[in-house]
Amino acid sequence: MYTRGQFAIVGKVGRKALRIWDEEGLLSPSYVNEENGYNYYDESQLITLEKIKRLRKIGLSIYEIKQIFDGKCSEKELIDSKLREMDLNLQEIRSLAVSDDKEKEAGPGATPDICSFERCRCLYVDENVDLENLGISVGKLYEKASIRGIKPSGSHFVIYKNLSDEEGLSMRTCLPVGDHMGEDTIEVFEEKCLHLRFTEGFSKVARAHILIKEYTDENRISCADRVYEVYNKDMSVDVYHALA
Repeated sequence: MYTRGQFAIVGKVGRKALRIWDEEGLLSPSYVNEENGYNYYDESQLITLEKIKRLRKIGLSIYEIKQIFDGKCSEKELIDSKLREMDLNLQEIRSLAVSDDKEKEAGPGATPDICSFERCRCLYVDENVDLENLGISVGKLYEKASIRGIKPSGSHFVIYKNLSDEEGLSMRTCLPVGDHMGEDTIEVFEEKCLHLRFTEGFSKVARAHILIKEYTDENRISCADRVYEVYNKDMSVDVYHALA
């Protein structure tokens, strides 16, 4: 048996981490001495300790690890979700690392066209734009789809609403899932939008919104307060501004 301090040294982890994992039900002492309140761990628990450290190292939260330990989600599903999130972040970093002294145009089709946002049913996550980044939201959606055995039917996208309301601006991250129904799915459709395909990477998509704004001002076109960004595998982004 090891005291908490001894176990921390052997497992190369801080005592504070052990206390937190105990409180969260991840790794509790195998024995507590009622007389002095000392916590003791046995050697077999080093296996659990190493597993927690490994999962934390690849970015899983304590809550996610507890889901694995409680049998509510498989380790593979959560790791696959985390890998997708990390891949998105890596793509974004690579895009940011590409320096260019000249401001690039949006690429082929820089002039917006008018089309509909095709009807689709999606899993979704609602978050305030100031609280979560896109990679985390997308990871959550792929995790949901994996748990339910659903294969995504299209590229993930973001809906921004209430653009004219400084306090009410909201973000909804969506993942098309075909005809699958559920309380956490919604149907998305816009009959008429200004659309622009932007080919210069995710990090520079603001340029697409500027081009659309210039186009609507020049042509006196009125847009609604809903904007869609569809993130494609080739790093292009389809931007849709709903028309009023």
